[in-house]
Amino acid sequence: MGDWCTIESDPGVFTELVEAMGVKGVQFEEVYSLDADSLRALGHVHGLIFLFKWQQDLAQSDDRPAASGYEDHCFFAKQVITNACATQAILSILLNSEKVELGDELTTFKGFTKEFDAETKGLAISNSELVRTAHNSFAAQNPFGTEEKRMATKDDDLFHFIAYLPIAGKLYELDGLKPGPILLGELADGVDWLEAVQPAIQARIERYSSAEIRFNLMAVVASPAEELRKQIGGLSESDPLLVDLAQQLEIEEQKLARWKKENLRRKHNYVPFLVNLLKELAKRKQLIPLLDAAKERTRLKAQSGQGQR
Repeated sequence: MGDWCTIESDPGVFTELVEAMGVKGVQFEEVYSLDADSLRALGHVHGLIFLFKWQQDLAQSDDRPAASGYEDHCFFAKQVITNACATQAILSILLNSEKVELGDELTTFKGFTKEFDAETKGLAISNSELVRTAHNSFAAQNPFGTEEKRMATKDDDLFHFIAYLPIAGKLYELDGLKPGPILLGELADGVDWLEAVQPAIQARIERYSSAEIRFNLMAVVASPAEELRKQIGGLSESDPLLVDLAQQLEIEEQKLARWKKENLRRKHNYVPFLVNLLKELAKRKQLIPLLDAAKERTRLKAQSGQGQR
């Protein structure tokens, strides 16, 4: 089955993660407001991913029953391994959306696991070389870490990801730690699911708000850059909208380039460079003076702080 690393909750990380799985035309965006207009401004939203601090007592008090009869239209997998909840929440949205270009491997995986039960689907995800490799490519660099592993304790901060999305005219909450999907309600014709989901997310936040403020909400959206390219391609060179759309596309491309650079830095091991730098400074007899200067700055800063008190 192999080990799965923890990964950072970041739109640039998640966007490159799904690209590594072969998914096309999908991007992740931070959501700062539950206002439906703010969500609609993101374009087509495939689903929402909610990150929160997991607390055992609140999890055990959640007695909402799992939906029944969902197997014919909803892909749901139980989480059977640790550290995979982010990728599993992402897959919960991708594998349930009819408007996502999954790529050959994930399309084959979806078809192959269609008749599996939730537990076996979870095992299939954990054993997928494609998914595990993409996930672990974002392992935090820890060159001085050990292979020793320990079980989490009650004093550790444990965070968990769940997904919200519409499937076949129904609104679901998909949590791999639950026995099945949670049906939040039917979506009547003409009802915007982004409005319907607000009370569910707000209620979850309020359950924790007295003692916890660390939440994160991310939208899985159609790639804005691709949508802008399509719009630009359909305009004549004299169209007044062309300049504005071109400017929006440039902003999106700059953001994607920045994410790419940040991801390269996340994956890079800087230790060899730092070791060689220290060796070179020592060779030139510059290391000790630099250390002495740093100590002096720290001493002066501490004295200044004492004086202000």
